[in-house]
Amino acid sequence: MNTSCLNILIADDDEDDALLLAEALQDNLPSCNCYRATDGLDALNYIKSNVNPDIVFLDVNMPIKNGINCLRDIHNYNLLPSTPIVMCSASHNIRDIKVADEFGAACYIVKPSTFNQFNKIILRAINFLLLKPKSVRLDKSNFVLRETINPLYN
Repeated sequence: MNTSCLNILIADDDEDDALLLAEALQDNLPSCNCYRATDGLDALNYIKSNVNPDIVFLDVNMPIKNGINCLRDIHNYNLLPSTPIVMCSASHNIRDIKVADEFGAACYIVKPSTFNQFNKIILRAINFLLLKPKSVRLDKSNFVLRETINPLYN
């Protein structure tokens, strides 16, 4: 994947969360272009009517069409066969994580409590996404990216 100018779709109904994600992405990929959808239906319309994004970040809990249903549609209609899709949620609901994995998400990010931790998680996700083809997925033990609490390093 060419990292010189990535087009990234952020689907999140919460404006503050979308701005934090865009800021973390731009900290790690300064030349990326971030586009925002406010719900899953808006994200699907964007995908169907624009150049395919290089990476998609889908919030799980959105109105109209949630991120899980959006991911399911992307998978079932083969809309983005080579685009990594990252699920994001404040929750670590095991059922959502399992469904995200089944429908081909590249990884599942549990939104952390601080921007510093969010930035670290985004960097881990980007490093994985940019270094591996979509067909190579994170193993089950690394599929969920979450805040790490290590008192020696925080």
